[in-house]
Amino acid sequence: MKVRSVLCLSAVLAGMLVTGALISTWSPRSTAAEEKTGGPIYAQLSSVVTQQPKGSDPLLIAMESNDALSGIGHSDKEKTTDIVIKTAGVYFIMAAAQVGKESGTESAYVDLWVKQNGKDVDNSNTRQTIRDPKFTAVLVCQGIAECKAGDVLNVALSASSAGHGLGAIATKPKGEPAIPSIILSIYKVN
Repeated sequence: MKVRSVLCLSAVLAGMLVTGALISTWSPRSTAAEEKTGGPIYAQLSSVVTQQPKGSDPLLIAMESNDALSGIGHSDKEKTTDIVIKTAGVYFIMAAAQVGKESGTESAYVDLWVKQNGKDVDNSNTRQTIRDPKFTAVLVCQGIAECKAGDVLNVALSASSAGHGLGAIATKPKGEPAIPSIILSIYKVN
């Protein structure tokens, strides 16, 4: 067996062990909402629209696609920036935005973070520097949040300068699935 095959096999086995540990950790008991929805509480939301802050004020990112939704409130038509928690608990949140810019050669940056009930979540901000308009990167913001029923979560985006098209960039490659400007995943862990 080649070294590469051994390493791949080791990675697969490690992934299976971690997945098994996560599943056993995340599903010890059901809540009333889980019983009502028939399973776990989660959401995966996305947007295939490029979103760019217009000035120095942060932009709340809209997500017009409910890719998977169970036990969490989100409209893909109205207030697409708001994710409403229906069941109190601890949630894992991951927002991944494809960031870039349309013009300019100077370094600029994009920041991405989570807001809860209109307030910035402490220590949730992430930053990506963009030098070239041909360059994109996936900027990930993730964390654990204690939420109450009725809490509203948002993802905020800011750019260091206006006028260069800095922001979350959606792409539609020919013959492939769309590359969303953002994908947001939430899972109730407890």
